Amino acid sequence: MRKFILLTAVLFFAVQLSGLAQTLNLRLNNYFYTWKRLDAVPQQGTDAEYTTHLRGYQNLSFDLNYGKWTVSSFIQTDEDVIKKVGRGFSYRFYDAYIKGTNLFNALDLKLGRQYVSAGSGRGTIEGANFKLKLGQKKEYQITAYGGYLTPLEYDFSGYKYKLTDNFLAGGQFMFYGVKDLTVGMSYAMKRRALDPYYTLRADEIFQPKVVYIETESKAEQYGGLDLAYRLMKKHNFYAKAYYDFNRMKFQRGEFNASIALNNKWRFSAGYFYREPQIAYNTIFWVFEHKKYQEVEGGLDYTADLLGTNLNVYGRFGGVFYENDNSLKFQLGASSQWYGLGITKYTGYAGESEGVYAYFNKEIIKSLLTLSSSLNYSRYNLGNENIEKTDVFGGMLGLTYRPISKLSIDAQGQFITNEIYKFDTRFMLGFNYWLFTKF
Repeated sequence: MRKFILLTAVLFFAVQLSGLAQTLNLRLNNYFYTWKRLDAVPQQGTDAEYTTHLRGYQNLSFDLNYGKWTVSSFIQTDEDVIKKVGRGFSYRFYDAYIKGTNLFNALDLKLGRQYVSAGSGRGTIEGANFKLKLGQKKEYQITAYGGYLTPLEYDFSGYKYKLTDNFLAGGQFMFYGVKDLTVGMSYAMKRRALDPYYTLRADEIFQPKVVYIETESKAEQYGGLDLAYRLMKKHNFYAKAYYDFNRMKFQRGEFNASIALNNKWRFSAGYFYREPQIAYNTIFWVFEHKKYQEVEGGLDYTADLLGTNLNVYGRFGGVFYENDNSLKFQLGASSQWYGLGITKYTGYAGESEGVYAYFNKEIIKSLLTLSSSLNYSRYNLGNENIEKTDVFGGMLGLTYRPISKLSIDAQGQFITNEIYKFDTRFMLGFNYWLFTKF
């Protein structure tokens, strides 16, 4: 019965507000995807047998608003129309909450299933989220949240743990009192319960026996500092630092800068420091782990070409370990309607290179649009392989929009590589958007 509490509450308030609602914002996506699957490796001298599959995907999001109150939800479902695989049907509720905005001219409130993003605290909970806005210009903002961790499948069937073993709670303080400067301090505590299991262990005379393993819930506890600054309305700087209180270690840090050299040229640079994010009450915590650092830099040039805003870019990135490194190079040009790019990886991450191109064209203005892309890459399957594997793929699609609220998509895809000599897929779907005032 407990698994229906949240869904029932949200639907109840949605029905109650529907007769009084001022606005409704609804988006519906429905796609059907078909492909052929090789179910078994054919025996020598026999032909391969394939099965045809058709799978449907639906996304539904809506915001039902009445005054300062909003009921929001984002739901995703999928089902096998032809040839069942696994359960054949699944659903996920990513959001299902009631929100009050600027209550008493100082408070924002969320109740229900929601994604939390507050500095060091991130995750989906089923609980409450408060934001208190203080000061003459609301330059002081205090956020507090807490709740039961949503089941990993985003359904309503995982409520078998106690709240003390499966929760996320924390808070964040934000300061906006200095022009173009944002400062945030945050704290978060998370515990994720683990499923018990049976396994084989050796007894005192080294004979195998079945043992029931029940572990403590994984624990994480972080504090964070976030800074953002915009200089002269064109240069952006961002930094953050997070500390792991359980392991007593600096967990990760980051610095990013984006500097406009003039109206057309922009330089960007970044530095990242990361320790592996490992929960306290897991076996992995007892092993030694190595940090790694990452740097990146890039140069962008923006110009008008053929009626579009074209961005030409070059970027470099490197990940540096204790005794090795991995490098990445990118070069390309992109716009709303066309683009071309080249990517190269080398070092510890493996040797690979790739090139991609895309072309989109509005065939009939506001009615019919063509989209297409091609990509080619070469990479090693392992360190022992000398020759590289070639992969080539592409996509061709059309979007038909008979009215502004409805679009219909048809798309064909193909790929060829060492495993699939020639694999084709087809997708058909429609998107519907509705915004109305009552």
